[in-house]
Amino acid sequence: MVFCGKCGKDNPIGAKFCENCGATLDEAPVKQQTTYAPGNWLSHEHAGFLPRFVAWIIDTIIFGVIAWIVSIPFGTNYGYGSGMGYESGFNLGGIGTVITVLISLAYYVYLDGMQGATIGKRVMKLKVVGTNGAMPIGPVPGFIRWLIKMIPLLNLVAYIWILFNPEKQGLHDKIANTFVVKE
Repeated sequence: MVFCGKCGKDNPIGAKFCENCGATLDEAPVKQQTTYAPGNWLSHEHAGFLPRFVAWIIDTIIFGVIAWIVSIPFGTNYGYGSGMGYESGFNLGGIGTVITVLISLAYYVYLDGMQGATIGKRVMKLKVVGTNGAMPIGPVPGFIRWLIKMIPLLNLVAYIWILFNPEKQGLHDKIANTFVVKE
């Protein structure tokens, strides 16, 4: 493979121009890269809206189950307590809410920030990488991504942003300086 020094894409041997950016390629620097080599993540294709949305749905289902389990001792939800005097709807109470938020924080910061992908992203074969090519991105960018996702309106804007951004970054990606790429 011929590595493009401008955009980082691997091109077929013998190619004169980069398939991605059109830059002139030198035949001399032929560079073999392994898929998981450090610094190679920027050459991966950025994940678009649909695979990221499916990953988000998977993570949301996982968290719905966790929130339901946590809610049982601290209140009720729509499926538990019907006819038992707990007709208040989804009410975790203060302690259940705090526990659920802390579990959510740990889930996203650890998996996105320290492992490179949540369970949903792993199912969809996606990775979170820094705009500098770092993977894993670390706890601070993981926290920033989580914080944006926890605010419902910003989460909606973040995912819509992916549709219109040429680099397929969501709002949370822009703020945390990250990309989501295909493995």
